[in-house]
Amino acid sequence: MIEALYDIGLSMDTQDFLNEFIEDIGKGYKNVFKIVIDINNDEFSYKEVELEEFSKNKKCKYLYKGVKGNACNYTPTAKITNIEKTYNTKILKSIDTFIKNNGEYIKENDMVFLQKVNNIIKNDKDKILGDIKNLIKNRDLVDKKGRIKDGGILTISFKRNGEELYLGDIGAFTNSLRGAKVNAYSKYYRKYDKVSKEKNKVCYLCGEVKDEVWGFVDTYKFYTVDKEGMVTGGFKQELAWKNYPVCPDCALVLERGKKYVESNLNWSFCGFTYFVIPQIVYKSKDNALLKQVLKRMKSYESFSLSEDATGRIQRTEEKILQELSKENNLVNFNFVFYKKTNSAFNILLEMQEIAPTRLQFLINAKGEADKVGNKYKIFEEIKTKKGSKKEAISLDFSFQFIRNFFTNSKVEGNFDKSFFEIIDAIFIGHHVSNEFLLRRFMSKIRSDFLNNRFYGLDVLKAYKILLYIDKLGLLQRRKGKMSNKKTEFEDFFNESRLIDDDLKKALFLEGVLAKKLLEIQYSEREATPFQSRLNGLRIDKRVAMRLLPEIINKLEEYGKNYYKTIENAIGEYFVNSNFAKYSVDEMSFYFTLGMTLAKHFNNNKKEE
Repeated sequence: MIEALYDIGLSMDTQDFLNEFIEDIGKGYKNVFKIVIDINNDEFSYKEVELEEFSKNKKCKYLYKGVKGNACNYTPTAKITNIEKTYNTKILKSIDTFIKNNGEYIKENDMVFLQKVNNIIKNDKDKILGDIKNLIKNRDLVDKKGRIKDGGILTISFKRNGEELYLGDIGAFTNSLRGAKVNAYSKYYRKYDKVSKEKNKVCYLCGEVKDEVWGFVDTYKFYTVDKEGMVTGGFKQELAWKNYPVCPDCALVLERGKKYVESNLNWSFCGFTYFVIPQIVYKSKDNALLKQVLKRMKSYESFSLSEDATGRIQRTEEKILQELSKENNLVNFNFVFYKKTNSAFNILLEMQEIAPTRLQFLINAKGEADKVGNKYKIFEEIKTKKGSKKEAISLDFSFQFIRNFFTNSKVEGNFDKSFFEIIDAIFIGHHVSNEFLLRRFMSKIRSDFLNNRFYGLDVLKAYKILLYIDKLGLLQRRKGKMSNKKTEFEDFFNESRLIDDDLKKALFLEGVLAKKLLEIQYSEREATPFQSRLNGLRIDKRVAMRLLPEIINKLEEYGKNYYKTIENAIGEYFVNSNFAKYSVDEMSFYFTLGMTLAKHFNNNKKEE
């Protein structure tokens, strides 16, 4: 993984140190609030606060280099959260911090310049904050939650002889940063109150003997020694360079690769953010193939959620997988799901060296799973209405179906770990336990059923998940025996490889019959008292054998027993059923699936 990131960094054009060190502000920051300082000969005075629209072409003028948390940034430019908090934590002491970090590289006349600026942002604090607040109020720039509309940054600019200058135009800042180049990346050799570096050693990445190597290059935490036990050679963190020695040049290459990945190879999947890092199997000196792949991947940022000819929403996440699958097998892909919380970067899932052919296999399996049930329109779109707007819910397989069950909520609990285990198994090709899935499926479905919420959509999504994973050959399940029975329902069951056992078929049809009775009850009484006899959709052998005669008796009482064919088929399938083979959750699922698909078994006249 590190090597792949390193290769990306090598493929990027080398830039001026300052251009690489300074960060892009990023998206969502439209407003730039400039604290304008007037320079008249040697006299410095606060003039006003001006507002301009953010320009990405002014990266090196804004001179932004952030530091997470409440520490001061490298320079007096900051993203605005709360105005006063941003000023007090990121601006007020920024010059003091800048001098502390770069003092040995600051010339005498530049030090005088910085001290004058420092005096203004401290002495005129109240006036500056008041002017910012008035500007925000007059321009109506605050939303209902007290945040700057369209986002904002706070910086300093200067007016001298009618010319406007930004921080990046002032040598006191830029020259000092360039001079302190080695200190700019001190985090790679100074950490945990220890220094880890050594002279004249071989760099792990370039393989050359370098004047100096560093020991704390922990790009994306792929490598870390935050605990002494992680360090070989005496458990001394200062000796971390022995584990993973990286020279300053290669550390900058990794930093360059990291920035490119963050800016261009960063997407969303089921609500999580992730990187896709390409890795070339056979490398060339000019990195030509890697550059071509990166260029194609960069174009993915133009994908958007849009409606195709059938009116269905085309998911960006699936489109990206489709495009990646078109690459040849000279490139593999590393998927890194992550979460940023304040200053912490946590890797949630890392899947390495996924081949394009594997992605194509996943996509083809989706197509096969979506064909199941077409004859009977099992997975036809569900029409809904929100207010005056009509919508259609597609039941074509989506990874979001899995997330719907393995979610993270205060009500249902945190299933993030299970979700990633399933995704990892699908992409890598490991088996997924049928029982594990059904346990979670039925937990959610039973909750909806007992609370009188619509559960049919979840049942169909769960069924589609099972079909998809089975099409991949990864569903770890008991397979039923071929049936010799010639009921009229065999054609329906043959549509799915999952309803492949006499017991599953009996339970499915019993679910159909139960649903028919509930519909008759509601039609007659506007109530469904028999629902209480379904044991909260916890169907075991005792409940299954009890329900059939009870349902038949109730249908006879209503004089609407139109389902003799179904009843006879259930009895025939039950004869040789082996209940011991199946768990309560699996039996319950196929019963509930029958209830959900009961509309496909309509009898409009009484059977003789």
